[in-house]
Amino acid sequence: MNKRSILFFPISVSACVLYSAQTLAAVPPVDGKGVPAVATCAPTVSGTNGAAVLHFDKIIFMITGKLVAANSSDQPALDKVPLNTELDIKVKDNPKTVADLKGKVLTFLGALPNSTAALPNQNRSFIQIIDVEYAVVCAP
Repeated sequence: MNKRSILFFPISVSACVLYSAQTLAAVPPVDGKGVPAVATCAPTVSGTNGAAVLHFDKIIFMITGKLVAANSSDQPALDKVPLNTELDIKVKDNPKTVADLKGKVLTFLGALPNSTAALPNQNRSFIQIIDVEYAVVCAP
């Protein structure tokens, strides 16, 4: 037996244990709030080599019907958003949570994100997610 075959088994067992433990992680929470992706990169402290890492989603979507605003005073502005055309927003993303994309779009626009007795999922049914692009920025 050569040295390679002797080392292969313990290394492969260790890798198997390491990666299988990661698949047993707890279910992450759902993040449904759309927060505008305006961020200021924090300067690094001298003497440290750590950098701030910022995560963003670009959500490309289409509104297919009239949305109801969360606040009635915002309804005229929400009515001006074009229907049946591709739109996009950029929002901060938490990589440790599951993203509720329709919820993020609706809260970003100021529309009711959750259903009510009067509007059971109406707003959600009028949002069509076309694509999501992801970006990570490391501040120097």
